Amino acid sequence: MSEQLKNNSADFNLDLSYLQDVANGSKEFMIEMIQLFLDQTPGYFEQLDQLIKDLNWPLVAEISHKIKPTLTFMGIESARANMAEIEQNARNLKNLETIPPAFKLLKDMSVQLFIKLAQVKSDLEKTV
Repeated sequence: MSEQLKNNSADFNLDLSYLQDVANGSKEFMIEMIQLFLDQTPGYFEQLDQLIKDLNWPLVAEISHKIKPTLTFMGIESARANMAEIEQNARNLKNLETIPPAFKLLKDMSVQLFIKLAQVKSDLEKTV
């Protein structure tokens, strides 16, 4: 499991500089991308949770791979690194016993992530 995620699980770093660069100053675009993340990512997390419980490693790798870029886009490097580790372990059928606890930590962290992003979105909406 990523040491960075383990160390940041309670208070991870949310760095939206990449999103700001891509948005090229458009707060509307940033709001739209944050909303898309908030709409889609919880479902991916739920799906991944079930796939891990089902020991469906090929689909765990596939969904983990889908989630990684969105975590990068939102600037949560520690979570992206952890998701990459889950993906590689599932894809290579290695260290499978580490996947459930690594994902649980990531899923627990995601609750705070969704709250922080909703607040950022709300703050941005006040300035549009």
